[in-house]
Order: sequence, then structure tokens, then C-alpha cells
Amino acid sequence: MDTGTKNRTVASTAMNATSSRAHTIVAITFVQKTKEEGQQGMTKTSVINLVDLAGSERAASTGAAGDRLKEGAAINQSLSTLGNVISALADQASEGRPPGKIKNCCSV
Repeated sequence: MDTGTKNRTVASTAMNATSSRAHTIVAITFVQKTKEEGQQGMTKTSVINLVDLAGSERAASTGAAGDRLKEGAAINQSLSTLGNVISALADQASEGRPPGKIKNCCSV
């Protein structure tokens, strides 16, 4: 966590003095092991993904220019693409198709 925090990019904009300029994903794995007397042990594993997305901001509102403006455009593009992926996965699930290749989803 400390390494990720140190590597996180933060920059000032007109809307936010410490605007996050990066997406962060933290995966937490839980392992539960049980063993009852005379029986074989059982292991259950779960993974929880915590996602913190860089905020989407309107370029005109931030006062950003140069690299900050390009950064903001890239963040907005990645959020838009993520929205397309989530929408395609939801459509796929509602049609009863198993997870796999998403057809006609998005291009980056």
C-alpha cells in the first residue's frame, strides 16, 4: 500500500488542489481454512478488488493546460472505455452468454 501511494500521481487543478491523476486497484485475498476432527481440511478463498478511479473533470472547469490537459483527456478516455466494457459485460450477462470475448465493445 505504501509503495502504491508513493507512486500515485497527484496534481493541482482549479477544481481540486490534490486531484488524483491515476487509477488504483487493490486486490485483497481472504483465505479461510477449517479442519474438523477426523475430517479432511477445507479451504475457501475469496478475492475482493477495490477500485479507485481518477476523477473525470471537464477541461474548461479545471483550468488545465499542457500536460495536465492531456492527462485529463487520457483519464476521461479510460473512464469512457471502462464504461463501454461494463455495459458490454452487462449486456452479455443479460443474454445468458458466459464471460469471454466481448464483441464490438470498444477500441482504444
